Amino acid sequence: MRRKILFLVDIDGTLLKLDKTGRWVYQEALRQVLNKDISIEHINWIGTTDIEIIHKIINDSGISGEESITKMHEVFNKIKILFKKIVEETPEKIQLLPYAYEISEWIYNNFYPALLTGNIKEVAYMKLKPFGMEKFFPIGAFGDERGNRSELIPMVISRAQEYYKTHFDDIIVIGDSHRDIIAANANNLKSIIVLTGNLTKEELEPYNPYIMIDNLSFLPELVNSLEKTNIQFSKNR
Repeated sequence: MRRKILFLVDIDGTLLKLDKTGRWVYQEALRQVLNKDISIEHINWIGTTDIEIIHKIINDSGISGEESITKMHEVFNKIKILFKKIVEETPEKIQLLPYAYEISEWIYNNFYPALLTGNIKEVAYMKLKPFGMEKFFPIGAFGDERGNRSELIPMVISRAQEYYKTHFDDIIVIGDSHRDIIAANANNLKSIIVLTGNLTKEELEPYNPYIMIDNLSFLPELVNSLEKTNIQFSKNR
């Protein structure tokens, strides 16, 4: 009998890649809401949540307090509109990473999948839908819910327990960035990091990932091996 493993899966750099249009969407949404051009080229987006990055940009523009929260949600709404248009008109701008569909399906058929992403919920599913992958991830925790990725993990675990009506033998974070590792470590979980994002093995190693793999095709063999040896990925469940 297979172990009950909950996989918490990132999207950008793990399952999909988006060209620079992604940044344009955020910049244009900010311009429309703030009524001025905002430069975002200097910002390190890797592994951030949308709340974290958008709220900081709004604060840096001189808006604070309740008004900054209101403006942030206005920006989120603009992002949804702009991204919907891109997906409908130029879906080729979103690139499926190697083995992403096959491994998502494998997780769905054998274990318990959930999204753990910095994306706004609606945008996360917009990105997956052109590839028919939204059906593999019925639940998740998203970047419009918390500013800190580490705080999304308890939320998604609770949702998964309620949705799947079970407790899990193990919980594994799958991502591509240092922030995926930090979030996993902060929650006493192990991370499997895929080297398909923007960071190199050398850049990721100092954050102490559990295992790094070149691409998702290595995941089934790795999990099968660890199941046989009965190694636990997480200390607390």
